[in-house]
Amino acid sequence: MPHTRTSAKALLTGAELELYDMGRREAIAQLDRRTLVAKVKRTRNLRDKYRDLFRRQRLEARDRTGSKRGTSGVANVRTRQKAELFGELLARFEAKLTKVDAAAKLAAGREAKARAAAAKAALRARKGPAAKAPKAPAPRAGFASPRVKSAIARRQLQKTRMTAIHAYVRSRGKRQQAKRDSRGR
Repeated sequence: MPHTRTSAKALLTGAELELYDMGRREAIAQLDRRTLVAKVKRTRNLRDKYRDLFRRQRLEARDRTGSKRGTSGVANVRTRQKAELFGELLARFEAKLTKVDAAAKLAAGREAKARAAAAKAALRARKGPAAKAPKAPAPRAGFASPRVKSAIARRQLQKTRMTAIHAYVRSRGKRQQAKRDSRGR
């Protein structure tokens, strides 16, 4: 259940409430990557702190109350609510950080493509139009001869150790069958 600001204000301290306010929609949109990483770290630490505190309180209450679950009404409800609240806040910060990272990666890819295209154009301009050599046609995928296909399959098996794994599984099956056969006598 998402917590409202009024319920968060009743639960959190002043510093924690500032962190909560930074996680609201308007404020989180203004944060850069560096700040987001710091907020994720701080929020994760607080979530872990309250989650661990809740566990300790529950174990202590288990001894006091004799209840197997360690619950005795409203003994440590505030701690559980704080842990949930910081869990939600952490999810918000991490989602925003993921979006920021994806946008940065996309921008870096576009920039790299633009640099490559500029370098290619500069190379063409230096060589001139007469320097172009005809390219050999690229081999078409999916039209390999049976011999080439089997060579590729062998290389793949060697690369992934599948032959050794299959041999192990096969021999294990034989050993198990031998055990079953010897019991029947």
